[in-house]
Amino acid sequence: MVKGIAVSPGIAIGPAYLYARVSFDVEKRSIDSKLLKNELVRFEDAVRRSERDLKKIISITREKLGENSVTIFEAQMLMLRDQSLYPEVVSCIENSRVNAGFAVQSVMTKHRRMMEASGSEYLRERANDLLDIQDRIIRHLRRGRILSSVDENSIVASENLTAADIILFSRRGILGCVTDFGGPTSHVSIMARALHVPAIVSTHGITNEVKSGDILILDGITGEVIVNPDEETLAHYVNKRERYSRLVQEDKALVPLPAETLDGHHVGLQANLELREELVQLAEYGAEGIGLYRTEMALLMEGRALVTETEQFSQYLEVVQAASPAATTFRILDLGGDKMLPMGNREHNPFLGWRGIRIMLDKMELLVPQLRAMLRASAFGPVRILLPMVSSIREVRSFRAIMDKTMEELAAEGVAFDPKVPMGVMVEVPSVALAADQFARETDFFSIGTNDLTQYVLAVDRGNDLVAHLYDEMHPAVLQLIQMTTKAAKAAGIPVSLCGELATNMRAIPVLLGLGVETFSASPIYLPGMKRVIRAMKLSEGQALAKKALIASDPAEFRAVMDKWLEEHACGVSFFLDGKHSA
Repeated sequence: MVKGIAVSPGIAIGPAYLYARVSFDVEKRSIDSKLLKNELVRFEDAVRRSERDLKKIISITREKLGENSVTIFEAQMLMLRDQSLYPEVVSCIENSRVNAGFAVQSVMTKHRRMMEASGSEYLRERANDLLDIQDRIIRHLRRGRILSSVDENSIVASENLTAADIILFSRRGILGCVTDFGGPTSHVSIMARALHVPAIVSTHGITNEVKSGDILILDGITGEVIVNPDEETLAHYVNKRERYSRLVQEDKALVPLPAETLDGHHVGLQANLELREELVQLAEYGAEGIGLYRTEMALLMEGRALVTETEQFSQYLEVVQAASPAATTFRILDLGGDKMLPMGNREHNPFLGWRGIRIMLDKMELLVPQLRAMLRASAFGPVRILLPMVSSIREVRSFRAIMDKTMEELAAEGVAFDPKVPMGVMVEVPSVALAADQFARETDFFSIGTNDLTQYVLAVDRGNDLVAHLYDEMHPAVLQLIQMTTKAAKAAGIPVSLCGELATNMRAIPVLLGLGVETFSASPIYLPGMKRVIRAMKLSEGQALAKKALIASDPAEFRAVMDKWLEEHACGVSFFLDGKHSA
């Protein structure tokens, strides 16, 4: 059994197809000055052929998933002639008098390594797109063909894949895919979810464990891959696959129904998004607006220069109009920690360093254009602005002053905006939860980020394999801080939501409602399952479970309590839970 990160739910059973993406290593050749013009023509021809490839992929994607899903490949089209790439390749050919293939490899490898060295999950995943572009151009320089064919009805195992691979594989009816690398925000993950292909990433070695023809069980709910299972295990997962298929069909019927407990308590279910191609999922999964829109990808383009205020406004406008009349909650650029930090600063402990609102208050050239773009978008639909990594009241007051001044400037310029845009804070640093009553008097809403909150409370880096087993979002200390936050919000009359991964933990949902959480925000694909649990319970039951959770001394024992509760309430989800986390 190999463990990875489940990024697209579902159960797949079938033969493995070990797919090795061909990456070219090009030898350096000197080009006679008389032949440089011909080499430039060869490069341009390869770029044009790559554009034709992507146009074909865009056409297939549009046919399968609709217009909103093609932006990934449109972005790759732009990369082919990007001003920080194309001219540099041309310059390398001309000035160094080298072959086009070596120039492409040299220039793009340099840019890709800078992205990979950032320590950022976001940037590392975008670096994979750049590698795809590099290989595509070099393949055409060699007059090669695109090799994205796989056996029908197989489970693809590979070191890494691209979004284009997934689209082309889908025409062959693949059952699922699993990779050594990648993350939940990669384009591969997004495409797999859109195509409803079960997928697991970041197994760190699946390609060393399987060979083509091996029988695989891919559990896209728990993140487990079982290689060559015995008959008993196979029978169990065949049953699990059938039950999950029925559950998915039942969930479709839940989409138009309200997220309401048996005793009439309404619960908000909103979407966590970060890419425009995900907007189509709002209606598909019944999201009541966007509870968290991560702006990192909208503001930083492939590690290059920041986009302008006008470009940001155009992107935010599209998001707001897609969510309207429901609200869109834009999180201010959240740099630092494990995210990209293009200012060249390296820190010994980035999670406790210069990140989130700390950076933005120091960098007006980043904050003001983004804030102006968000406020301008508010003229076209409800917008809320969320501050990340807040730890002191002073930061809130400083931001409020900047926001007020920005509104005054927009008004003086005659630019339309909503003067009552709410401003809230992420509750992800313990100091905010401990002083929640003070913060509630100075903000308009709370959004609890349990991923970082848990990390800070328990002093556990969940990305560190040596201590990841100590990471427990339902630790009583974490739950106590959540309760303190909800009580302060209720006393001040401001709304409170929870946007961390804990929102998708089926065992946690009744407890969180019992602690006073009013709204959940999660990846859209999980919303129907969350609604299933909400509609099977009474709020009073959640409150009783919360009391037990707050004093639980053994997490394993309490998970058993919740599993029994889920089974008794016929939620239909307990069968799919693993030993610790839910679907």
